[in-house]
Amino acid sequence: MPILLRALEFVRPYRWQMLIALVLVCFATGTNMLLPKIWGMIIDKLTEHVGLTATVTAPAANPDEIWHFVLLMCGLLAGIYAAGYVIGYIRSRILLIIGNRVVFDIRQQLFRHLQRLSLRYFESHPHGWIMSRVLSDVERVQSVLSDQLVNIASNIVTLIMAGVILYAYNWHLALIATLALPIYVVNFLALRRRIRRLSREERDQYARVYSTLSEAISGVRVIKSFGRELWEGRRFVKEIRESITISINVGIWRAVLRINADFVTQVANLIIIIVGCYEIIYLKTMSIGDLVAIRAYAAMLYSPVIALVTISDLINWAMAAIERIFETLDSVPSVQEPDHPEKLGKIEGHVEMRNLYFAYEPSETVLRDINLEAEPGEIVALVGPSGGGKTTLVHMIPRFYDPTSGQVLIDGHDLRNVALRSLRQNIGMVMQESFLFAGSLRDNIKYGRPSATEEQVIQAAIAANAHDFIMDFPDGYETRVGERGSRLSGGQRQRITIARAILSDPRILILDEATSDLDSESEALIQDALEKLMKGRTTFIIAHRLSTVTHADKILVIDEGHITERGTHAELVHAGGVYERLCNVQFKEAQ
Repeated sequence: MPILLRALEFVRPYRWQMLIALVLVCFATGTNMLLPKIWGMIIDKLTEHVGLTATVTAPAANPDEIWHFVLLMCGLLAGIYAAGYVIGYIRSRILLIIGNRVVFDIRQQLFRHLQRLSLRYFESHPHGWIMSRVLSDVERVQSVLSDQLVNIASNIVTLIMAGVILYAYNWHLALIATLALPIYVVNFLALRRRIRRLSREERDQYARVYSTLSEAISGVRVIKSFGRELWEGRRFVKEIRESITISINVGIWRAVLRINADFVTQVANLIIIIVGCYEIIYLKTMSIGDLVAIRAYAAMLYSPVIALVTISDLINWAMAAIERIFETLDSVPSVQEPDHPEKLGKIEGHVEMRNLYFAYEPSETVLRDINLEAEPGEIVALVGPSGGGKTTLVHMIPRFYDPTSGQVLIDGHDLRNVALRSLRQNIGMVMQESFLFAGSLRDNIKYGRPSATEEQVIQAAIAANAHDFIMDFPDGYETRVGERGSRLSGGQRQRITIARAILSDPRILILDEATSDLDSESEALIQDALEKLMKGRTTFIIAHRLSTVTHADKILVIDEGHITERGTHAELVHAGGVYERLCNVQFKEAQ
């Protein structure tokens, strides 16, 4: 219940529209309650004319009088139907607007919150899992908050009014009708736990299907390169087969719930008809029209109960989705700003790490006792075996992670006290995997500096050795790059990311394997672009190709989370350590 009440906060901005919809629902429900009474009156009038009404001893009415009465009642029915049509349209329109605005609000809030979360959250949750929260889970919330709330109100009003009218008509038959209600409740309670468990399994399996599909689409190049299409197809089929199996089981038990409720309804209606006919034939305490009306009001009594049982099941089905949405919204970034952070202006680029330790998990220390200092404009290279902690270390600079202990300082400012936006505006990153957005080349180059002029974009592209190949495209800078830059080669994508970094003009530059996995020509062009980019900037380079870092002012060897060696290339190449061993291996292979 607290979760549901909290979910109602999403509807709070639209409470007046929702109130209008509820008033319309109550009005429509009230007018619908007149229908059985009117039909009963018409039937009694007709049976009175043909002499079948047992309680009427007066002579048959004039046919014209009866006809006028029928026309009057049919006119009243037509008015009720017309009012119901208009009210239904207005209500549907209001709910449609509310439902879509609620979806917009929740998705916007979720997306903005996801953007504030730290990298660790995305590393620990599959992309498909996150996407299912923003897409499918929100749609379920929309159903509960818009449609189902109104349905609940309508059914409760119908249940109360039908019960009151039944007892006003004939308390004997009303008692028979209401005795069926506890059976509905027992039927629901007996099956609720099983249906809820299966529904939860169904949702979890759907998330796995979504995640598998997302992964297969994202990794399509790898799948094709290794010829694993059939294997991935079998894996996806296995997931959807399990999803279908669970869905069938859920459907079967929901059908059992509905069939049991229908059976109780049929038995109760049969008893009402038998007792009602007995009272008409022998006791003469009511008319045929009364029995028809009572039968209709009994149906109005049962329908809301069955609907409420179904709605309750749907709410349970959506509760897990609501909980997952709030679980995401309640996720706290592992990297947080202070209440009043310092805003960095244009920095010099002095970077220092003091006694830094870091662990992803308490028992898994990745960096140990890191102490380093980079003067403004210096080039610091990080080398060493894979998995040693090089990337994790440079990720401390833009504060993707906070150290477990120790400090990271830029120009003497502890990064824990600095506004993240002002910090990251001074840092540029060129990674091994050059990520581009599915827009134009111009949009991607301007991504870090949207206000840049056309001339500035072109100059950045020229500096990155990208202008020539851009102009070879028919649309030039308006060329669409495709999802993740799929229409460009690896070297072209990398030069666009370098142009993006040049245009943002950072004081600190991080290059993480920026020239790996490229052909010689592309590597030469990119290396030339990087040398232009590094001029006058504090630069951290991660490289496995040691030939690219021999010019560095400082070289740090990172092995198993420690800085095991430090110095220039000339100092380390004959020092007898890891760096010398790596140089001997690589330069020997190059001969």
